[in-house]
Amino acid sequence: MTEAAVGQLRDLVGRLEALADRRLASRPASASANARATQLTDHLRGHVRVRANSLDAPLIVLVLGPTGAGKSTLFNTLAGRAASATGVLRPTTRLAVVLMHPGDRAALLDGALARVGADRLQLVEDDAIAPGVALVDAPDIDSIEHTNRELADHLVESADLCLFVTTAIRYADRVPWTVLGRARERGLPLIGLVNRMPTDEADRRAILTDIERLFVDAGLIDTMASGRDARIELVGVNEGDIELATESLRHAAIAPIAERIEQLRRDREARVELAARALAGSLAGLGQLLDTIADDCEHEAIDVDALLRTANHQYERELISLRDELGRGTFLREEALRHWQRFVGADQITRFFSQGIGRVRGALAAILRPAHAPVAEIR
Repeated sequence: MTEAAVGQLRDLVGRLEALADRRLASRPASASANARATQLTDHLRGHVRVRANSLDAPLIVLVLGPTGAGKSTLFNTLAGRAASATGVLRPTTRLAVVLMHPGDRAALLDGALARVGADRLQLVEDDAIAPGVALVDAPDIDSIEHTNRELADHLVESADLCLFVTTAIRYADRVPWTVLGRARERGLPLIGLVNRMPTDEADRRAILTDIERLFVDAGLIDTMASGRDARIELVGVNEGDIELATESLRHAAIAPIAERIEQLRRDREARVELAARALAGSLAGLGQLLDTIADDCEHEAIDVDALLRTANHQYERELISLRDELGRGTFLREEALRHWQRFVGADQITRFFSQGIGRVRGALAAILRPAHAPVAEIR
């Protein structure tokens, strides 16, 4: 990419960030519209801006998956230590556990992880690993705790490579595939790991084939490959294929993934290639997200216009009614009478009308009816 193209990209990202901020400031009307606006802001600042500034910025390799799938076990195996807590309680991972070289700390905290609160990060620094790659263990994407899911969603927007972990029993659960749908939209490179696979070869083949079918149906393919090679790479780990002493997976079981991480740590060109690939996917996916947000804005504008018309119509009705009352002299009449009655006293007014009506009634009776009954003459 030429220097001029890089400058244009940075300028475009800056304009999009300003628009995203304005959209969030407008307080989107629905939860889904607000989630999309937040998603755009997270993605622009956590990934697109970082990569537009430098393809050499440390890579974010995200370990992602549902609760109990074995994410933290894979993370610890790749880390070579018990860096992330494992256990039977759910959810186990509540923070983003980040394994990184000390030299990458500033670049990560000022870049891809800048929008993650310090209280949601557990930083594990290791001088023994090569700089340039940060391994991140995310909270469960199907966690019952909303803040955990929010953090996982945010990390998806910042990642350069996703290691999706599932099991042979739960690979078809709905929530993980919803999150993977977002990975597809933003063109995030993906590797799948299936834990707790049966040892029977025919069963293993059937499960991996079915998962591969689900990936294809969901539109999840290798964006840098074509044809048969465009399939997402899947790694199966047999049930019980662990090192009991360290509570980690046997290294041989995850060899393809471990070798890929090591290659990225060793080879700068491989890191730049992956960063460019992730950036290209992000830029391609921005169009769809922006179109959806534009639709949200248009629908809200229609609702606001309808509400304004309703308010104006009601105002006109009340104005016509007021003019009519003013014309007939009835405006505030009842209110004035109430205040007058309170001033002079309701009992006096009642007595006055009662006495007056009594006198009128008596006068009418005297005129219309004689005072004495007529006496008949007797002969």
